[in-house]
Amino acid sequence: METNWVGFIGTALVIIAYMPQIGHLISKQCSAGISLKAYGIWFLSSLLLFTHAFSIRDPVFIALQSYQLGATSVILLFAKKYENGVCPIHRG
Repeated sequence: METNWVGFIGTALVIIAYMPQIGHLISKQCSAGISLKAYGIWFLSSLLLFTHAFSIRDPVFIALQSYQLGATSVILLFAKKYENGVCPIHRG
């Protein structure tokens, strides 16, 4: 039974889930609550999982981990850039 479509729907949900975090980080220049250490570990885990997915040629996990690598990279870069940025929402 072919279930790749379920995996791709899951991948789409991951993409949707990251959007508010990335959008807030960039538009508000606010890194409040973002752990560089946690996202660094997430990046490393995504890199390892991507390597595995690529080696077994799994299209769902290649797509998922490709996006995870990109999203965590963006979050790491902007969280470092706005390391002390706190928006009014998080000052409260």
